[in-house]
Amino acid sequence: MQTARKIRNAICLKALSHENGMILVAALTLMATLILVGVTTYIVSSNNLKIGGNFRTSETSLQIAMAGAERARETLRAANASSASTAIFTEELVARVGANAALDGYTSTTDDVPMATGTMSVAGQTYTYNAFLTNDATDGASSTTDTNGRGVITSVATGPNNAKAVVTTTVQIYNFSADSPAALYSKDNVTLSGSSLSINGNDAGNCGGGNKSAVYHVDPSTLTTNGDPPLTGGTDHGTTDIDLLSMVDTLKAGATTTLTADPDSGTTFGSSSNYGVVYADATAQADGKLDLNNITGYGILLVKGNMDLAGNVNWNGLIIVTGVLSSSGGGKVAKNLTGQVYTGSSALGDTTISGNIDIVYNSCTVKQSLSSQPLKMVNWKQS
Repeated sequence: MQTARKIRNAICLKALSHENGMILVAALTLMATLILVGVTTYIVSSNNLKIGGNFRTSETSLQIAMAGAERARETLRAANASSASTAIFTEELVARVGANAALDGYTSTTDDVPMATGTMSVAGQTYTYNAFLTNDATDGASSTTDTNGRGVITSVATGPNNAKAVVTTTVQIYNFSADSPAALYSKDNVTLSGSSLSINGNDAGNCGGGNKSAVYHVDPSTLTTNGDPPLTGGTDHGTTDIDLLSMVDTLKAGATTTLTADPDSGTTFGSSSNYGVVYADATAQADGKLDLNNITGYGILLVKGNMDLAGNVNWNGLIIVTGVLSSSGGGKVAKNLTGQVYTGSSALGDTTISGNIDIVYNSCTVKQSLSSQPLKMVNWKQS
């Protein structure tokens, strides 16, 4: 019996020793698995952080490149507005040429003068941008002679971890889709009364506009004159039908002032050195018209609906009224409009102008009004 007991105990001890080995192996396997999972998690997390960081710097570089392009667009607009030829970019292109006397644009060796340059700090990291100006493909990118008022801005931004973004935009000088053939253009029936009223179509500014008729009205509207008002340049009529509402809708996007009621007497909009854009939706007012009394303005006046000139109105630039234009205040109250006036809608109304009022065509004030508009973006792409 003792011998059998000893044999059984030996067998049990041997079995237990084998189980201890299996437990050790299982424990080591579990530890190895946990270590592998931990290392994998660390690597994945680290890679995700790197990917996220690279994506963040790339996106930031793109945003800064876009901002550089916008700054260059505004710089180009301002430079063009003060140039001798505001219809083309020739002067601005010539000013960008570097020491090699050639227009290179964005290259690794360019010596062109950037249209805009600068640095920005975002989340403690520094980014640099440079925006270069070249001609468009029609004139040839390296040509400094512009014929169509289009230019190409290439903005390059660089940042940490070799982040880089290139944005290319083609911009164009704003111009009217149609040009008024007269100092006063009307789609409505027009009545002009009194010798104190005068309309002059001869260009007082000589900025390339040429002389025009005093009045042009679109068929089948009529023109009636009473009291022999002086109309220098004569009158004309025809089928030149300009979409005034579309013009107002386009230009109001750049409004510097939006009127929700008649402006106070004595108000001045803009200045001779800072033309603006004033927009008024007169159709939202109780009487459906905008009344101007003792007002001075420089720039573009956009009126959706009707407008009345009560007196002491001096406006330099463009006036576009989608409804009828009228004047009141008698012959002793002066009103002077220098630039061009557009009025009328598709439904014939009656534009009635009388009293002491002078409308004088001036191509310089017209161009200065339009030069305050942002350059149009023709296309945009990211390289």
